[in-house]
Amino acid sequence: MYTIKKLYELNFNNKGENNMENIIKNYKGNCIPKIDMHVHYLPEVYNKALLNCGEENPDGFPTPEWNADTHLEVMKHLGISTSMLAISSPHINFGDEHAAKILAREVNEYGAALVKKYPSKFGFLASLPLPNVDDSIKEIQYAMDVLHADGFTLPTNTQGVYLGNPCLDPIFEELNKRKAVVVLHPNKPSSIPENVTEDLPIPLMEFFFDTTRTVTNMILKGTLRRFPNIKFVIPHAGAFLSILTDRIAIVLKMMKPADKIDVYADIKGLYYDVAGNCLPRQLANLLQIVDIDHLFYGSDYPYTSEYLCIALADALDKTDLLTDEQRHAIYYDNAAKLFPRLTENKK
Repeated sequence: MYTIKKLYELNFNNKGENNMENIIKNYKGNCIPKIDMHVHYLPEVYNKALLNCGEENPDGFPTPEWNADTHLEVMKHLGISTSMLAISSPHINFGDEHAAKILAREVNEYGAALVKKYPSKFGFLASLPLPNVDDSIKEIQYAMDVLHADGFTLPTNTQGVYLGNPCLDPIFEELNKRKAVVVLHPNKPSSIPENVTEDLPIPLMEFFFDTTRTVTNMILKGTLRRFPNIKFVIPHAGAFLSILTDRIAIVLKMMKPADKIDVYADIKGLYYDVAGNCLPRQLANLLQIVDIDHLFYGSDYPYTSEYLCIALADALDKTDLLTDEQRHAIYYDNAAKLFPRLTENKK
């Protein structure tokens, strides 16, 4: 099994390219098809918007190259049957609400066109021009009724407005009415202390902080309980939620004994992808709280390179934390139940 440490060594030695090619070529998988619930696409219009807003290296990373043909080849190497495409951080709002509205429509129409061309290979999660309520509701309606989106992707915060903020409730009411699947993705926090871990890229720590922050906010503000028909998918094996759940639960009992907040029930009711390096400890912690049928495979391609995707998939293939039956559920069955269209296309 390839370790992350070993892969970084391969990446930086003189034969790194050949070794990467060998890793890709020799990965056999375990013959279980995968539905990828954490994966991204970068239409040209989105790349141009990033450059126009000075986001050449958003979050401290270069924007990866992407095209549909290469993506399909990577899927083949990883044994992925379907990729549920979504826009990644920094998402689509760079401070201009009108521009965000236009960009949301453009990336959504691009995603819908890909699904139309490759209905069994791609699904897409529509973006919304948050935090504008009226524009977001109109985009939900267009995405569902015209583009037939499979679900939605929401950033943990948009221009400092976090999910759970009551100002977003009308948007969640519309999503709840439509029993939507909503996949969260971390964004750069609205505020980061200066001169602390400044040499580290934003995703390494701050993405986990922001995911944990916004989900905790949704629990405390009652968002999850008020909109029970929405199926929320939390990225990166729940970030720090599995570590902080006990702490949050006991403090809430002391601070708000009259409140009926059940942190454990709320955390257990959410869905999670296992993208990123969640082994061996993070997944083990999550499995103590969440049932297997609420977990999904995620590659995080193309922001995670193909060979690192393969290394992480290899680790999931071989971990003793999972049985083969559980692996099959995480890789394919759970997502297939969430998106019946994917299995209907294969009949």
